[in-house]
Amino acid sequence: MVVGTQCPLIRGLTYIKGDPLPIGVKSDALKRVFVIESWATWCGPCRTSIPHLTELQHKYLNKHVYIVGISSEQNLQVVKKFVDSMGSQMDYTVAMDTGGEVEEGLIMKAGARGIPHAFVIDADNNITFSGHPMDPMFESALRTAAAAASDRGAGGPTGRQALPLVTASLDELLVMPVKALKLILTERGLPTSDCVEKADLAKKIAATCANVTYYKCLCSAIRTRSLILS
Repeated sequence: MVVGTQCPLIRGLTYIKGDPLPIGVKSDALKRVFVIESWATWCGPCRTSIPHLTELQHKYLNKHVYIVGISSEQNLQVVKKFVDSMGSQMDYTVAMDTGGEVEEGLIMKAGARGIPHAFVIDADNNITFSGHPMDPMFESALRTAAAAASDRGAGGPTGRQALPLVTASLDELLVMPVKALKLILTERGLPTSDCVEKADLAKKIAATCANVTYYKCLCSAIRTRSLILS
């Protein structure tokens, strides 16, 4: 098991979405927390977890918390096409394990038998969780780790606007147009594909947007590009 051990230095990643990150490097000056999720474009359960990971990235956008989806696939065009098609629904860093260091340094050592498989790495570079990203313990471990992460201040991305909490009651939401309800969710990076009826949209907004502050990026803080971190 890797829980309780230090995360190894991860290099050789091809970044599809987002900038290169110092994974496996402890910093006393800046407390970073990472979620490393092993996934693939062909994996149905991985697709199910993507909206959840996006919600969590938005939830901790005011902290130095970075969710990184890393695929072991080697076809750049296939992965890039999938990520591009997801758009804001997959609103976190995405990379390919070109050098195989995630597979060797994390997946194999954890004895993981399938994907998606996630790791939470705290500000001291300790692995505090290893398992399925939909496991309730995953979110609990991330919440604990995020509490010790540095706040995004002058050194963090700029051009972010905090979106207001939705204070409308469920009844008030139900009389709003469907287009307006979908806009509330999509500008917060929350998917609407799981909402069949108008009432589903209203209920989701009431459940997710009343107590959590989401942020809207006004600049390309997370840029889509492909490069190799060596």
